[in-house]
Amino acid sequence: MAALSHGDRESLDRLMPLVYQELHRMASSVLRGESTTRRTRPTSLVNELYLELQRQGSLRAESQKHFFHIAGYLMRRILVQHARRRAALKRGSGRTDIPISDFLASTVPWEDHPERMLALNEALSRLSDFDPIKASIVDLRFFADLSVEDTARVLEMSPTTVKRHWAVARVWLFDQLQSDGGSEASAV
Repeated sequence: MAALSHGDRESLDRLMPLVYQELHRMASSVLRGESTTRRTRPTSLVNELYLELQRQGSLRAESQKHFFHIAGYLMRRILVQHARRRAALKRGSGRTDIPISDFLASTVPWEDHPERMLALNEALSRLSDFDPIKASIVDLRFFADLSVEDTARVLEMSPTTVKRHWAVARVWLFDQLQSDGGSEASAV
């Protein structure tokens, strides 16, 4: 990790075999419920993550947990880029009505409905502007698939505080994805 933070690209090649299984598990969690035909597979997402980390050059990860936080964020960014491309091809603008019940279903069909990822990304961006801590918790819990305890360690706060922020963030996102009371609400 220290060599990687100093721009040693070969250190990424040494690190990846050590963290690959956990990255694959994270990718599988984010993509759960996806069919593997003509869709993003966990292995493909991890490979794209590797390429993105290569492009970054150096990566300042203070710990293994911090590295996985960064990896989760980058996976989210990759999926958002995919969703934007698919939405642009499907509809031109990429914005359609999304029933919240579909969005909160147990599976995450990003590939069939890229507007869901875009809506979530927009809502998370608004949450980040409003409350960066809650947005970080959502990134860690949802995209990095960290437990409450691991999230608390990464953010250096108590698990109780993480649970409280997580509950509030979920309600806030639920409200945002249903309707934000303005012009963007009708599109989401």
